[in-house]
Formats: sequence, C-alpha cells, structure tokens
Amino acid sequence: MELSRQAQLGLSTVIHQLCGLVLGPDKAYLLRHRLAPVVESEGLTSFDELLVRLQCRGGSRLHDAIIEAITTKETSFFRDRGFFGFLRKSVLPEFFETLRRKSGLRRRIRVWSSGCSTGQEPYSIAILIRDLIESGDADGAKENQFTILATDLSTEALESARTGKYSSADVERGLSEFDLARYFRRAGKHWTVNESLRRLVQFRRFDLLTSPAALGAFDLILCRNVLIYFDEATRRRVCGGLFGAMQSGGWLALGAAESLFGVDHQLENVRLGQVLCYRKPHRGG
Repeated sequence: MELSRQAQLGLSTVIHQLCGLVLGPDKAYLLRHRLAPVVESEGLTSFDELLVRLQCRGGSRLHDAIIEAITTKETSFFRDRGFFGFLRKSVLPEFFETLRRKSGLRRRIRVWSSGCSTGQEPYSIAILIRDLIESGDADGAKENQFTILATDLSTEALESARTGKYSSADVERGLSEFDLARYFRRAGKHWTVNESLRRLVQFRRFDLLTSPAALGAFDLILCRNVLIYFDEATRRRVCGGLFGAMQSGGWLALGAAESLFGVDHQLENVRLGQVLCYRKPHRGG
C-alpha cells in the first residue's frame, strides 16, 4: 500500500497532536508498517482515505487505534542494569533512611513510572524494593510505605501490564531463575506475576502532554526512553510537568540516551559510574 507525501505529512501531524511523537520524512516506512492494519481493519483502501476519515467529524473514534498502532512498546525487566544498581546503592537507601527518621509521621515514598508500557519497569522496581526489605537492608522500612504508580498512554499496553502475563522470551530478558521462582508462576508457555507483587503497583492511563498535578508529588519519577520521541517544544512541556510533580529532594531518571540538554531546569546532576540522574534541590538547600 503506497503512502503519498500528502498522507504522510497529514498523518504525522495528527500523530503529533495526539501524543507528541515526531515522525519526520525518514519515518515513512514506520507509518506504513504501523498504520496499514488500521486502514484494513476500518475497511479503507488507502492511507489518504484514513487521513480524510481522521479529519472528518467523528474522526476522534479512530484516535485510540492510531495511538495503539504508533506507540513503541519496547521494554524489558531491569532494563539498564546500571540504572537499577544506582537505585539499589544510592536512591533507595536514602528513602529507607527518610522513612526511619520520619517513623510515626505516616511518611510514604511515591514512585512514578511515567511510560510503563507493558509493565516490566514498575514490576522491576517492586522486585527490587521487596528484595531489599526481605534481606534486611531496608532499615526497617515496610512495603506499605511505598506506592508505585505506573502510567502509559496505551490502553492495550496497560491491560497487558495489569494482567502481568509474559512470554518466556519476555522473562528471559532481565530476570534470573531466582526471580522467576520467587515472583512468577508458570502457566503453559507464559509466566504471570504473583498477585502479592502485582498489588504493589497501580496502573493508570495518563497522557504526558497533560498536567500531572492531579497525580500528586513523587519522590522518584522514571521517564526513561520517552523524551527521545518528542520534539524540543514537547520535551520542554513534558519536562515542566515532571519537574512540578517532584517532591523537594526528589529524583528524576531518564533513559541512557536522554538528557535535559536544552531544557531550562534547576535540577542537580547526580552521577554514579556511567549512570546520570537528576535531583530537585531540597527547599532552602
């Protein structure tokens, strides 16, 4: 199915408006590959016809299908071991100390996985927290003192994440046999996250192009491998929302290939080896 120049430009504009993704002229193959099933499922004959349908009154009915088709859902358990080592060695011990000092004040640590896709990232965080607590390395912290919110724009990805069901290929990417035996149960060719671990994560649909103010403030925000798909204006807009959602002294983690270059901010750079994270200064500090 051919993709005309007009259809490519029009569809790229619609996609940018829907979810902020930038698909330049070099992404024609991606548009054809991802949107051809939408054209066929709608009984249309061309990408031009799909564009006309989207631009007509009632075209919003197709928005979710476009988002599901075009968003990237590439992820894995414990993706970037260096980053999770940073959490284990630097960030989580500090959280445990905070909980110990504020014992009795009902202090909670809030974590936000802001582009969780099919859930491997938030479940990895839950595994890490539970491992440290059960090993006695959490300074007396308890699981119920942590809240993990996982959000994504894709309803399809979120449904998959909620079920916690993964293929053998999925779990082989990042999980040890010990992790599998402890946190998953096997059902045929698939593995499912144990109910007790799933209860540690709350999943919710959220569009990063909107304000996260209603979500509250977080001690740790993960927005890894998301900003690379946005243009500069969208990156600044999204980052502004993330900064506003950070607690005083809170942490922001981006992907290994991402940075805040070109974005106005007052966050501190904190590096451990090759891993770089950002921190919001404490009030008055």
